[in-house]
Amino acid sequence: MSYEAGIVLVIDELKDRMGSSMVAIKKHMQANMSSDKKWLNATFLTALKSGVAAGDFIKVKNSYKLSPEFKKKRIDAAK
Repeated sequence: MSYEAGIVLVIDELKDRMGSSMVAIKKHMQANMSSDKKWLNATFLTALKSGVAAGDFIKVKNSYKLSPEFKKKRIDAAK
């Protein structure tokens, strides 16, 4: 699973109304990561930044949430 897909999954699981903090996302991903994979913090931060640039995530202070456009795109892809 890519870091960006993991971030989307964690934000869905945490269900914070105001967005999930970067620390909470990181801790949740590290707890659910398989033991044979190594945590790459630079890749995680790059995935967050590219997701914001692509419009998939919305950054609110130091928290992130899924954008309404991304939610619509996911629903349409599921159909």
